[in-house]
Amino acid sequence: MDSKYLQILEFPKILKRLSQYTAFSAGRDLALALKPSPDLEEAQRRQRETSEARKLLEVKADLSLGGARDVRPLLKSAGLGATLSPADLLDVRATLISGRTLKRAITRLAAQFPLLAAKASRIEECAHVVAEIGRCLNDRGEVVDAASQALARIRHELKEAHERLLDKLNRIVASPANASFLQEPLVTQRGGRYVIPLKADFKGRIPGVVHDQSASGATLFIEPLATVELNNRWRELQLEEEREIQRILAALSALVAEEGSFIERTVEVLAELDLAFAKARYADEIQGVEPHLVPFKVARAKGRKAASSVQHPGSTIQLRKARHPLLDPATVVPIDVHLDDDYFILVITGP
Repeated sequence: MDSKYLQILEFPKILKRLSQYTAFSAGRDLALALKPSPDLEEAQRRQRETSEARKLLEVKADLSLGGARDVRPLLKSAGLGATLSPADLLDVRATLISGRTLKRAITRLAAQFPLLAAKASRIEECAHVVAEIGRCLNDRGEVVDAASQALARIRHELKEAHERLLDKLNRIVASPANASFLQEPLVTQRGGRYVIPLKADFKGRIPGVVHDQSASGATLFIEPLATVELNNRWRELQLEEEREIQRILAALSALVAEEGSFIERTVEVLAELDLAFAKARYADEIQGVEPHLVPFKVARAKGRKAASSVQHPGSTIQLRKARHPLLDPATVVPIDVHLDDDYFILVITGP
């Protein structure tokens, strides 16, 4: 159909409304790109699919695509060697879990919903990807100790180094010999290093490295020389932890890239199911009725026009209580439209 006529019929506006019933961006893109099909079998298949979706949502009202994301841009990045963030990896995992849940729920009902079950069966669960991301990351996107033996060891040593450092600093600030030199008996941080607040007038009384001073200049924040090595070891372990975390994220990203084609297929099938459910919900909203689609009859001349070059195209249209879906159903007046063998042109007049 010519796009000009689709614009006249306000088809893009209908698609925009339809898209509002989708659950995620990939389904929304399919809804907005939808075009009428000139193929009768394809049109009938689409109608049956929508009817199946309506019935399925009646049977399983809690069915949803919760957690699904269009992660195809992430798959592309991972395929180019990028390291995905924990949030990105969790999106991949949530999408796969959403696909797994839908696949299992719908395929169990294949006898009742064969078209939707056939779609759902194409979903790739990628169970090992789901398991590995879940093993390494918690729900907050933090890399857990169990992600690797090296990370567990580093974090154990990091905890011990931190405790030794703070114990040493606390003994320095708690010492009566240092009480008069300190602004306050506390331990704080400057530039990622632990320091104590020394009165500027007593600079040098506690040997150390100055990292900062107060706005008034009355306080110097120093790292006592007695804790420099402890601070260094604590910082070294922090950097070692960061490197190991990046290694783990890179490995997970490589796994996602390796399974990228299967994950992409899952996203595409989820988008198709999302569109089917959106059409079902929109049909319920406008109280739509599945049409009975019939093939065109063989074109032939009719009646007094038989000797002319004007021929009936073979179309049959019967609309009962039809209304434009964009009009308010509470105020619009439904009409019947009937075109058959006797005539095929309807002239509509008015402003």
